[in-house]
Amino acid sequence: MAKGDGSYDLTPLVLDNIEYLGLDYLVTIGGDDTLSYSKVLDRHGVPLIAIPKTMDNDVQGTEYCIGFSTAITRAREAINRQRTTLGSHERIGIFRIFGRDAGFSALYAAYVTSTRCLIPEAPYDLDRLAAVLAEDHARNPSHYALAITAEGAIWHGAHMQDVGDADMFGHRHKANVGEALAAEIKQRTGIESVASELTYDLRSGEPDSLDSMVAMTFANVAMDLIRDGVTGKMVAIRDGKYAYTTLPEPGLGPRKVDVRDMYDEDRFRPRYTGKVGDPLLLVGLESAVAAN
Repeated sequence: MAKGDGSYDLTPLVLDNIEYLGLDYLVTIGGDDTLSYSKVLDRHGVPLIAIPKTMDNDVQGTEYCIGFSTAITRAREAINRQRTTLGSHERIGIFRIFGRDAGFSALYAAYVTSTRCLIPEAPYDLDRLAAVLAEDHARNPSHYALAITAEGAIWHGAHMQDVGDADMFGHRHKANVGEALAAEIKQRTGIESVASELTYDLRSGEPDSLDSMVAMTFANVAMDLIRDGVTGKMVAIRDGKYAYTTLPEPGLGPRKVDVRDMYDEDRFRPRYTGKVGDPLLLVGLESAVAAN
């Protein structure tokens, strides 16, 4: 069905295929686009249970999404491997990672590598960042410095253009902020700066142990819900526990980093203090589990 904006709504065809295949339930697995379309199917009466899976870890209603731990584990390995080369050439390394709208991947990758990070929730002063990285470079015995930038993180006054063709949900890629940032840092510090693209390297291979465990458990929770006749819900982690909740409303957008509690804007790094009493990955979720 053609829409006024030149796109097509293929929902009638999807519904016909579901009926033709004789499917009793769907288990939809994915991030914002998959889950927003799951909401569409739910409104059309399709029985389904959703499972959040995105390395951005930014789905509303859950503290954890499958793929997040593996992405952070791989990012740590890749970044730490490059320390030798960066130190040998006395450079500043800029690593681009996921995060068009939310900075969880950059934040947690920085947490486990003790590096600076830039997130979309906190536009920053470029001159201040350059000064901090130059300071790191000077103080490091091997004379190198590191920063991780989410793909959607920008400095004050910058605008990263969308590039390439739009995907089926209308999203285009952001221009490579890592390369642009490395060039700006070199210009301001006079120190050779290089950009490394991590986003594709983190997508391949087997999941780590945490993701394997969560994925298996999410699958079993989904089967329990299907057995009990529950539909239109999403498996989730809430208050650190396995749970289920309503499907995310598309208008809510992605879940965001709580900058005040989790990020040090002045030093461009995660906050490491005041963690007693905090759940493992809890960010901005209400305490009650919406299980109905």
